[in-house]
Amino acid sequence: MSFASPEEEIVAGIISEFTEAFAFSRTRWTRYANEVSSELSGVSMLVLQIVFRRGPITATGVSHWLDMDKSLVSRHVAKLRELDLVIATESPEDRRVQLLTVSEHATVLLNGVRERWSNAYRERLADWSDEELESLRAGLHRFNASADKLPVDGPDARCSKHAGDGDSSA
Repeated sequence: MSFASPEEEIVAGIISEFTEAFAFSRTRWTRYANEVSSELSGVSMLVLQIVFRRGPITATGVSHWLDMDKSLVSRHVAKLRELDLVIATESPEDRRVQLLTVSEHATVLLNGVRERWSNAYRERLADWSDEELESLRAGLHRFNASADKLPVDGPDARCSKHAGDGDSSA
């Protein structure tokens, strides 16, 4: 016998569905990481994706976006730099700060991954109508945009080129 309200049941169902979607994504990122280099993990690919979409960004900024320990992010960044996928340059405002961007080689690789990623989603969404697809896109956009409205404390909030500008489209 369930004592949860209908809203709690719906939210629990949403959480369950997101969990399955995240598992699908994690599996794909791991596969694509191995295609790029046997030395990369799925987490490294996720770090690379954050640098690609949010860069120039600091390692602290990446750790904020992924809610990961900065030392762990730094190890992934070091591996990405070793493989010439990420470039670190001094910040013009503070030479002690390293800004991360992706290399041209990484951009080519990520565009290929994005194409395969899109194909995987197209296969899963093949029998959805245009209206259903738009409803899903709009709902996910609304959900993701709501995170930008949450207060962010500390220096992490200043570690991305998009911090504070309200632009979540990057």
